[in-house]
Amino acid sequence: MKKINLLLLAFAVLINIACGNRPFDLSSVILGDDAKKYDFENKNIFLKDVSVVSGTEVTQYYADENKNMMYGNIPLDHTVGTRITVYKGKVVAFDTNAEEKYSLEFMDKILKKNGKPITFITDEANVNPKIAQQVFEKLKKITPNDVSWNPEDKNTFIYPYSFLWDDGKNYSILSISIENDGNIRNRYLSVTKEAYRNNIVYTLKYPAPKESPWYNYMMLKILKIKASLMKKRSLFIIYVNELTSLQTSKKNDPVLKYKHPVKAG
Repeated sequence: MKKINLLLLAFAVLINIACGNRPFDLSSVILGDDAKKYDFENKNIFLKDVSVVSGTEVTQYYADENKNMMYGNIPLDHTVGTRITVYKGKVVAFDTNAEEKYSLEFMDKILKKNGKPITFITDEANVNPKIAQQVFEKLKKITPNDVSWNPEDKNTFIYPYSFLWDDGKNYSILSISIENDGNIRNRYLSVTKEAYRNNIVYTLKYPAPKESPWYNYMMLKILKIKASLMKKRSLFIIYVNELTSLQTSKKNDPVLKYKHPVKAG
């Protein structure tokens, strides 16, 4: 009987160890979800930091060196970590990097998941053509209309290095950088608009600084919002003026002056 109990105990320990080592899949995280839905309190994966911003608690979960972290089937970069932000009890942002050798697979996965970006920015990579040919061909398959060799410089090709998605509630930004040796760095950040506008997220500033590649787009969004608010305000003022005018005309109308009929005789 004791042997059976010991075996059961050993089996339970093995199950706990296996569960503790189970990778956390960042691709399953949805912005706006209740943070309690996810295993962010797992101390085998995340470090935790709590602060207060404008009177509201903000929790940062940081996966140091991305131990036990994946994005679907893609390993995340062990030289940096993943940061997940929780605000008002909701997941409002995450910031991560895939392992460099999986950068293009990661890029392809994000593009397929998020669909067509609202806009993107191109850059030039100055590389050894022999080393970078494979990279060029893979990029060409992912974004065939946006990758090309520079006709004036055989060592340079043009490629989209940063993509922006705006689904109405959230911003997502994927950036890649092709080094001279053909290695590719990457970064993927997703944030709710509420968290962005309240400057909740580490490394993000609102409004976007001028050096940001997305400065023009973000400023255009702000101007559109202001224009919409001004339009609503103007319509409200027109409504108030018309209502006041109507009320004034009613007071001066002899037919509408009397609430009760005048008694005869």
